[in-house]
Parts: sequence; C-alpha cells; structure tokens
Amino acid sequence: MPDQKVSHHQADKPVVHTSGEVFSDGSVLELIQGPDCDLNLLSWDGKSATTAGPFVRGDETFVPLCVDPSILRSLRLPSKIADYGSTRRLFGEIHDLISQATLAGDGVVVPVTFFVLATWLIDTLPVAPFVWIVAALTANVSPLKQLLGLLCRRAFVVSGISPASFYSLAGLRPTLITEIFEPTRRALNSLRASARHDALVTPGGKAIDPFCAKIVFAPEPLRDPASAAFPLELVLPPTPAYLPPLSTPEAERIVTEYQPKLLLYRLLNRAKVRAPAFDMNQFTVPMQELAYSFAAPIADDDELQGKILPFLKPLDCEIRVDRASLLTAILLEVLLARCHGTDNRSFPVTEMTADVNTVLCGRGDAREVRPENIGWILRALGLHTGFIAGGMKGLPLTSKVCEKIHNLAAAQGVRTLRQPPEELKCPLCKALALPQNGLPHMAARS
Repeated sequence: MPDQKVSHHQADKPVVHTSGEVFSDGSVLELIQGPDCDLNLLSWDGKSATTAGPFVRGDETFVPLCVDPSILRSLRLPSKIADYGSTRRLFGEIHDLISQATLAGDGVVVPVTFFVLATWLIDTLPVAPFVWIVAALTANVSPLKQLLGLLCRRAFVVSGISPASFYSLAGLRPTLITEIFEPTRRALNSLRASARHDALVTPGGKAIDPFCAKIVFAPEPLRDPASAAFPLELVLPPTPAYLPPLSTPEAERIVTEYQPKLLLYRLLNRAKVRAPAFDMNQFTVPMQELAYSFAAPIADDDELQGKILPFLKPLDCEIRVDRASLLTAILLEVLLARCHGTDNRSFPVTEMTADVNTVLCGRGDAREVRPENIGWILRALGLHTGFIAGGMKGLPLTSKVCEKIHNLAAAQGVRTLRQPPEELKCPLCKALALPQNGLPHMAARS
C-alpha cells in the first residue's frame, strides 16, 4: 500500500510525487533524508537498497513528495538502512534506551516499545496503534515525548488533534504525538476517524485519509474509551528525579543509530505481519484489534509478542464490565433467562421491563427504565415485538427468536461460561458455551 502519491505529466511522461510505494513484486520505495537534509527515495528490491532523488519504474518517474519546509525541519527520517540483529535485540535496545532516558518502569516502557515498532509497519495494520498516556502534573513527559519523536516512524509533535492536523501532514502518514488537556468532541472524533483506513475527513474541502499512529499525553483517563476508538491506556507516574532533555548531539546520535535499523526492520518484515501466536479469542473485539496492532509487527518471536498481554487484559476486563452494565447486555440476560425458564412462548414488554429494573436494582444501579426504552433496544437488536394474548405488546419466543437471542448473547459476551457444566439441557447454550441457568438476581423479583 503506498503512503501517498500525486501524479502529473511532464512532457507526456507521468511523474509521481510519493512518500512511499510498495509494488506488486515486493519492491519498496521509502522516503529518506538526503545528504543536504532534502528528501530522497530509497529503493529496496528485497535484498539490497539504492538511493536517488528520482526513480524510474516502467513508464513512471517517482520523486519525493513535496513537503512544507516548516514540517520538513521537524521530521526525523533515516538516511540509510542498518543491520539490527534480531527482533528481540532491537526491542531490547529500544526498551533500555527509553528506560534510561525516562526512568519509567516497565509498565510504560514495554508497551511504548511495542508502539515504536508498530509505527514502522502501520500500513500493514487494520487498526492504527494508539496509546493514551495518563500523566499527572508532577510527571515529566518531556523526555518520553522527545524520545518518541526520535524513534517513531515520521514522528510529528502537534499542539492538538483536529482535521487540520491531518490536512497539513497529508501524504506522510506520520506518527502524531500530542498533549490533550480537555478532550473535545472534535478531538475525539478526529482520533476515532484516524483509527482505520479510508475513513476520509474533508478539511478545506479536500478528502484525505487520516489513518496514522498516535500517542496522547493527558492528565486524566478517557471517560469513554470507545469515543476515541479504544486506545491502549498507560499511566506515567510522577518523575522521581529531574530529567534534563536530551542534548542535540545525543538526539542526533539516536536518530543516526536507530532510524536506519528501524527502516531495515520495516523492509524485511512487512510481509511477515500476521495474527499473533497467542489466542485472540480471549479478548473482546476492541482488545483483539489492539492486540493485533501491537503484537503482529513483532516478527519471528512469538514469546516476545506475548509480553503485550499483561497490558491488554486489565483494559479488556474493564470493557467487559462496562459492557455488562449496558442496558442492551442486561436485556439480553433477561431474554436468555426467559428462554430457559418458562413454558410461555411470549414475553410481554411490561414484564421484560420489570425484570430489567430488578437486575439494575440488584446491581446497585438507580436507573429505572420504561417499556418504551426496552422497545427501542429490542428494535436495535433486530427483535420485533407484536401484539400477544391480552392485547399487550410482547416478544414471541419462537425457536427462531430464541436462537437469535442466544447468538446475540454470545456476540455480546453475555454471561459467557468458559468451562460450561458437564450437562447442559439447552442445546443452544451447549453449542455456544453459554450457561443455561437463569439470572441470580431474578429471584429477588419473586
């Protein structure tokens, strides 16, 4: 997948301005820094690399993308490729570098190292790597921000996230590094839009693809992680000692040493990105996507891939708890219990509402829903009510409807049982590994 290309004809011959190309034969063009701090292209054929301003391929001439000088001055690009040894060795070197420069513990350093490597293979990922770092006012974020700007692919520090941010950097597919003190709806929408390929935004009337890796420093956690497409959340503790910024010579040394290694890592491992070796089904869908984005870029080291798991599991647990508290999940629990616990093949909406309110009360939730609320949720689930005996509105619990309820409950993770009882009377539960017993809170209603 090309990063960006813009074509025009010069003397009837196409000229393509590009920030990177991947051709069908596996050869790659990469944007690099030239000897005079201008932009060049590096051509990789799978075994060796050559560098030039323009590259001719077939009937097209590829030249570096035109980048605004003010942006170009802030970008850190490799000027060549260099051997990195092995994935584990490169991971270890970057881990130690971040640890020494920031004095942060492994709770931050390990996942941030995963993030750095993922930025170099972002075009092979379905969901962009995204980290939300909660940093108290007493935490010194500058060393980590500076180091990420030196290590990540095409890192760019921005003052905020908005469509204009993506517009000004269109074509580069950068790694955005920013601080957000109060997430606005506009910022959250921009973060969510940049999570997936081809979710175009139109600042200034021009459609651009904002897909890119992001790392955000904020004083508080996201109140609704879904609003920003479920980032990996980390906490940066207060800094125990003063940490001076890296000197200019030291920063240049890091760029000179690590950017070439990371570029070769990208070139050698693009084709190796695939689902991680660990069981993805242990997670909810948002965490499955996050797990893929962080672990899949770790090439040829299944054990190292697994080191991201401790950072995903707590977030996955929170998602499950939050989802279980949603009215949709509670209603599905009530419907599932009714499928198992009655011979009456219709379920009046009024009784359904009372059961949902009983569950809410039993869980310490002060909300009280009304039948119309339940009706809207049923419609959203594709479960359609009708008039039943007595002229009431209700849901006919036909075998087809019960099967749909079971499937919806399984998809929502409602009352999932990883080790089901040896004997399950409900064949649908047995097939889906769902418990067939009713809700523990339902007894309170009787």
